[in-house]
Amino acid sequence: MIILALGTNIEPREQYLKDALAKIEENNLKIILESSIYETPVWGGVADQDFLNMCIEVETSLGAYELLDTIQKIELELGRVRKEHWGNRIIDIDVITFDDLVFNDDRLIVPHKYIHDRNFVLAPLVEMYDSIEIAGKNIKESLEKITEPISVYKEKL
Repeated sequence: MIILALGTNIEPREQYLKDALAKIEENNLKIILESSIYETPVWGGVADQDFLNMCIEVETSLGAYELLDTIQKIELELGRVRKEHWGNRIIDIDVITFDDLVFNDDRLIVPHKYIHDRNFVLAPLVEMYDSIEIAGKNIKESLEKITEPISVYKEKL
């Protein structure tokens, strides 16, 4: 199971998500499952506008690093500029899982190291899969421990 998380907090937020999904499908990635879009307050103390977030499951013949290169290329094509960590962004696409593989190096950390701390990843995943384990922890139980607000912005794009 290959899961990507998408987020944006620069207007037009919804359009950036739509554009990212279109570009994902244009790049040898088949979207097989898609969550609703969630609106969440900023995380990390740097960005100043609420985010729209969602998760998708994709199928691809690409390897993990090829996938990373592809999504970073998509981010650049959509205008992403990496100015500051956890800052405002046109689009952010993260690899959350890549099958049952584990990567932990300078380029790629999978499963994503903050997955169990972020309601904006957990809520879409619980919607998509209910109660599965990622990185040895149950996603539903992790979500129940988070007190920050999260709400569905839109069911589907």
